[in-house]
Amino acid sequence: MSRRGGQLPWGAGSSPGLYGGRRPGGGYGRLGVLAAIVIGVLVIAFFLVSRACGSAAGCDDPYCPSDRNIAAPEGYQFVSKIFSYNEESGAVQPGFDLVVQVALSETVGEGQSLSFYRYVEETKNWEPIAPAILDAQGKVVSATFTDVPAVMAVMRRNTPGGSVAAYLPHNAQLHPEAVGHVTIVHPIDFSPAADGAVQGELSAITSDGSFEIYPVIAANASSQGAVAIVEGILASPAARTNHVRQVVAKLAEVNVRGIDIAYLDLPATQRTSFSLFIGELYEALHAQNKQLTLTLPAPIKAQNRIDEGAYDWAALSKTADLIKIAPFRDQAKYRLDMPDVVAFLVERVAPAKLVLTVSPYATETGGDSIATYKLTDAMNIASQIAIRADADSITTSTNVEVAGTNIDRDENLSGVRWFAETATVAFSYKQSQGGGSRTVYIENFFSIGFKLELISTYKLGGVAVDDASDDRYLGNIWNALVPFITSGQPILLRPNDTDLEPKWAASGGTIESTRRGTANWFTPAEPGTYTISLTLSDGVAVFENSVPVNVKARDSRTPVATTTPGN
Repeated sequence: MSRRGGQLPWGAGSSPGLYGGRRPGGGYGRLGVLAAIVIGVLVIAFFLVSRACGSAAGCDDPYCPSDRNIAAPEGYQFVSKIFSYNEESGAVQPGFDLVVQVALSETVGEGQSLSFYRYVEETKNWEPIAPAILDAQGKVVSATFTDVPAVMAVMRRNTPGGSVAAYLPHNAQLHPEAVGHVTIVHPIDFSPAADGAVQGELSAITSDGSFEIYPVIAANASSQGAVAIVEGILASPAARTNHVRQVVAKLAEVNVRGIDIAYLDLPATQRTSFSLFIGELYEALHAQNKQLTLTLPAPIKAQNRIDEGAYDWAALSKTADLIKIAPFRDQAKYRLDMPDVVAFLVERVAPAKLVLTVSPYATETGGDSIATYKLTDAMNIASQIAIRADADSITTSTNVEVAGTNIDRDENLSGVRWFAETATVAFSYKQSQGGGSRTVYIENFFSIGFKLELISTYKLGGVAVDDASDDRYLGNIWNALVPFITSGQPILLRPNDTDLEPKWAASGGTIESTRRGTANWFTPAEPGTYTISLTLSDGVAVFENSVPVNVKARDSRTPVATTTPGN
């Protein structure tokens, strides 16, 4: 955690190297302030003289360019020289921080994943120190060190797919295929309280150095009263400032380098006050070399315009390090609306600062409501089985019709199939209560590829996953994400139609599919309890549902059936 205090005015101008000053902790009296000013003037004079000498060999700065040839870790790229601490500068005194600035070896744009790293001689590894705060020109970065690494440099995470943000439920484990590919992990840990405090505990997750941990402070309409609490916080300058202080204090308490604000579902009347709050929070966090990212709902495409509602994207982009577009859930409209929405946003926000969020959750639409399901729950709806015969009529050596209740095309249902207009595997079914039709859209390897296409088309800053946990009941979309992250190019494929066809099995007798969501079962010659199974696939995974069926002995007075399936 950084110690606070007055910052000596090192580095007022630009230079080709790294320079810094020491930040004393604690408060000062009048004499202390005067002394700091005098020392600052002396330091500036010393600094200018040392820079005039020019060469690294004559460097008198706290850090000097190093002649060491140390490779960057795989997946990272140096954007500065390697620097070594100048032992002649002496040790940093207790209670002091080192404020550093470094000129980059190349100009970078907004949204780049830049950090200061130290080289650890014992392990021969680079470890992160602090996020690198980029200046407006994209040429100089700064940070505050609480100790003095012997060797340091600025590096950029070099993923062709850009930033990769992974949201996690509280204390959830990261999906194994996400490990090594994500750049930011967002555990959803905190929420705002009515008094402006931040409530919750940080997840028990640690970084291996390959990603930053920026917990989320979340509030939305799914939690009763949460939106009203945020409105109260935004209601006055004093309340906003109090909340800013509480957020900064929480970051210091849990010792993380950044935070994500996800205050969704706000009414349009909060547009100005929300922008003011984010601007104030950004300034407070950047003063401590902390990062601020935002999660905002996608604007709504109306008949003749794009409606931002409570979120002024242009203003907010100036006071956020990264903005994630929250998942657009209505898959029936996704390919119609999202290209226009993203085109609207990139006119207002630097594309490198925008991140598109995708989801492993299936969604269900119908009427005015949208529901989300885990993949297993969605496919459980699709694989429901009905035996279309009275229990007393199911006897040995008899033809019985079985059906997939929610995929029976003879009932004017779609079955599980690829919908080209939405670029998803989906199925429609009839509600048992209230009537009406519902459509379930499956997110998987195939559908995600067509969403990632927006990132490459509009040159967005990366991708986020709204639940990157190791939950085997969710759809595994990492088999599409990992190739995109490593190449920057989405995989655009559709599943084989034959993989989506229902498959039937029976533990006795013979069963033949009609390929329309139903099957004909010729029951076995012996009475007993048998199992009918329906297997469905979304083109990636396979799901099975089974029901037991009691087959009774045929009445001896009933003629034996002589037909066989298919005749």
